[in-house]
Amino acid sequence: MNQFLLDRRYWLVPLALWSAIVVASLGWNLFVIQRQVLELSTSQGREVFHMMDAMRLWNARHGGVYAKLTEETPSNPYLEALDRDVETRNGVRLTLLNPAYMTRQVAATVSELTGVLVHMTSLKPINPGNRADPWETAALQEFERGTKDKAELVEMAGRTYARFMAPLVTRQACLDCHAKQGYKVGDIRGGISVTLDTAPFADALRLQKRNSVLVHLVGWLLVAVLTLFALARWREQVLALGRAKDEQEALVELRTGELRREVVERRQAETRLRLLMDASGNGIFGLATNGACTFINPVALRLLGLAQAEAMLGRPILDLITPDTAHDQGLHEALRQGRSLHSDDCVFAREDGSTFHVEIRLDPIDGDDGAAGAVVNFADITQRKAAEASIWHQANYDALTGLANRRLLSHRLDQMITDARRSREIIALLFVDLDGFKAVNDAYGHEAGDYVLRETALRLQAGTRESDLVARLAGDEFLVVLRYLASREHAGAVAGKLIELLAKPCLFKGHELRVSASLGIGIYPDDGVQADELVKSADLAMYRAKQAGKNTYRYYAGGRYLDCWQPAS
Repeated sequence: MNQFLLDRRYWLVPLALWSAIVVASLGWNLFVIQRQVLELSTSQGREVFHMMDAMRLWNARHGGVYAKLTEETPSNPYLEALDRDVETRNGVRLTLLNPAYMTRQVAATVSELTGVLVHMTSLKPINPGNRADPWETAALQEFERGTKDKAELVEMAGRTYARFMAPLVTRQACLDCHAKQGYKVGDIRGGISVTLDTAPFADALRLQKRNSVLVHLVGWLLVAVLTLFALARWREQVLALGRAKDEQEALVELRTGELRREVVERRQAETRLRLLMDASGNGIFGLATNGACTFINPVALRLLGLAQAEAMLGRPILDLITPDTAHDQGLHEALRQGRSLHSDDCVFAREDGSTFHVEIRLDPIDGDDGAAGAVVNFADITQRKAAEASIWHQANYDALTGLANRRLLSHRLDQMITDARRSREIIALLFVDLDGFKAVNDAYGHEAGDYVLRETALRLQAGTRESDLVARLAGDEFLVVLRYLASREHAGAVAGKLIELLAKPCLFKGHELRVSASLGIGIYPDDGVQADELVKSADLAMYRAKQAGKNTYRYYAGGRYLDCWQPAS
């Protein structure tokens, strides 16, 4: 051991060993980053394939679609169909696009717009243009043996491309064209390959590679300097304390082991943290106690529309991405108090000023004297919010007229009655039923009937106020809820106005459609204090209006069915 410490040439041994460890670690990290390129490319290729496959299935289920016959869309010589080419009454020539033809047309457009190459192919192609290249042939043969899909990085023309291919499985709708080729449901009849340039993905990971190289270099230098420093100290101690040789060597070995373990553990912790942040599908950034950004991962940069992490470090990121106090959801307060916060109703602003909904979690970082900052983890939930709003609208509004449906009417009518009971107001419920609607349907068809229903909805809305509620119950039955009435007679005036509006003819494709309306009026609280009672009273009054000759209205009036208006002659 003394010879090792005294002869500095031996000091190269631990440096070489440490260098080998660092090189191996760096090589593994670069390999993982390169593998991310393939994974990202494969994910995009798979999405393109599912889009094309869904388009083909839609076409097959509809028996093909017709398009205008042009130079870009000529007649398909490989399609055997009696009605392959047709001509409309106006002289427009159309040609039938089967799933394969439509796929080629869409693939050309995708390539033109994005540079992504989409190729439909088969081991038994009808169209020579669908012949498989060697890579596709090998993939199709693997599909025959049960492989679900294939992805690979290939070199072409001096560039690296990601190739993804998945099989086209025969479905019931496909047999109309492919049964004669001997295919059955579930057979592999071909595949669609997607070829993407990996340069965009490689560019996005270039910063990650550079950081990995920098981290390994700093780690190597740190340990190398510490090792040389320790060896020098040991050498001095050996020379100065020769008589305490055995004890000194044991102490040096102990200190060296502790130092190496500490460096390795710290390096491993930093590497795991960095890989976890960069590989996360959510945006992540750190905050100091004053709100300054301390770190930010690539996903957060992309979601916020930022170019470089360095541009955000040290800046008050919460002030930049929360457009107003209402959408802050208490983030600043949680940071100041050092407490956790979770919310799915926050709105963040991007660099260009646009906003998007996020689900966010803020967790404090504990320090010696309390919270030393926080980590914010967020995800873009704009599509989820839009889907929830769409589902709510579909569940509460009539698809044909756009009016409130029975479900939303029940909820709002209960609320209106509750408010009226509290403020001692009058509410009028008008039950509207169209006269002659069945005759229009029978004479001109359901399309004309739908037009009359939509026009009825527009006229009912035009004849009422924004504070009133117009709803469609079913068929040709509508309900109008009038609020803030000066008197019970006001409901009759509105009913008369609506009858006159609905009696005006509708023009539909050159035909004059005429319907009228019979209205029944129920008054809260005279004719019912619950929503179902009020609807029933107005319904009974409407039938009395029909018995009186239609095109008029009646008050329920406790079952006396009063009227105060007659249609103009």
